[in-house]
Amino acid sequence: MKKYNLMNIRIAWRNIWRNKKRTLITVSSVTLAVVLSVFTRSFQEGTYAKMIENAIGNYTGYVQVHQKDYWDDKTIDNGIVITDTLIKEILSVKDVDGVNLRLEGFSLASHGNKTKGALVMGVEPQKADSMLKLSNKLIAGSYIKKDDSAIIMGAKLAQYLNLTVGDTLVLLGQGHWGQSAIGAFPVKGIVKMPTPDIDRQIVLMPLSLAQDFYSFQDGVTTLVVRFKNSDETYQITDAINARIDTKRYLAMPWQEMSPEMLQQIQSDRVGGIFMIAILYMVIAFGVFGTVLMMTEERKKEFAVMVAIGMQKTKLILISLYEAVLMNSVGILLGIALVIPLIVYFNIHPIQMTGEAAESIEKLGVEPVLPTILEFSIFLNNIIVILIITAVAAVYPSISILRMKVIKALRR
Repeated sequence: MKKYNLMNIRIAWRNIWRNKKRTLITVSSVTLAVVLSVFTRSFQEGTYAKMIENAIGNYTGYVQVHQKDYWDDKTIDNGIVITDTLIKEILSVKDVDGVNLRLEGFSLASHGNKTKGALVMGVEPQKADSMLKLSNKLIAGSYIKKDDSAIIMGAKLAQYLNLTVGDTLVLLGQGHWGQSAIGAFPVKGIVKMPTPDIDRQIVLMPLSLAQDFYSFQDGVTTLVVRFKNSDETYQITDAINARIDTKRYLAMPWQEMSPEMLQQIQSDRVGGIFMIAILYMVIAFGVFGTVLMMTEERKKEFAVMVAIGMQKTKLILISLYEAVLMNSVGILLGIALVIPLIVYFNIHPIQMTGEAAESIEKLGVEPVLPTILEFSIFLNNIIVILIITAVAAVYPSISILRMKVIKALRR
């Protein structure tokens, strides 16, 4: 049986190259289908990944732990006094790499005659740099150290306040339990944050300096949980909540902290899937058109094969093998062509300019369009294309079964 199938496959392979022009048209249609569908989905999912990375992965983190009431009322008074027990409980969760401590609060930032609301964030400089890559985003000055009494700030905020490295930024806010928080801090560096909304308001200082500024010794508002696989967000959250005292603390995934972004991605994804569905319809008509043309051209050939004694079932099997072989060649060629494109645009994403870039920035998203190299994109699109080509391959089978040999021979 195995030898019989191998013989049929060899016959099918020889058949598809007997008419090279016809085969190349069919293979080209499948190749184009793979390239268009995979490349389009890669751009779409790459854009979503970039949005999440900018606003979540490289800022809030995928999972945070707070005092239970903090997220509903984000004030210093709802912060946490750090204990070794709490840190150990979080670090005991499988796949958790570490915890970044932050003390966040809002203050008025002033320089000269200009004032603007700012998010003042106390961070552990080395850990924050590892997560946010702040030292790589510096456009002026240098990065802060653990014992510094200086700050770094977003480029757009510095531009608005007309500040440069070496100038002094005055901050006025409210500290722990209603205490005044007033301070003047030299600007050590200016960073260009990828998310415009953050770039317009961020001020970063060493955690110990922020604790002094807000009069909250050993206090933090947020514990950012670090782990490698962002797909494990919910599992990590549930595992942390199973270990910590949920009467006092609460772990939250980014989907709950940023529901607006989640809804935006989901709604945009629906629109993207609709566009892909239209693309699939165009692809389906193209594939079916080539199969229809191929079948009509070969009707006399099929009739001759049946007339000299070949069974219709065997002829159908060989025609199915031909379809599988041509589609496989098209899919492999499509993958070979699309992978370099995806890799290139992943390394060199399209930079949006003009009004399009401004409208994207207003949503708090970096105006770039990258691709993403993800196996599921290839698999899902190839499965759909295989289904399309398999449905199209039914037509030759039906045509052979219903074929009137005498009539076909007279063509």
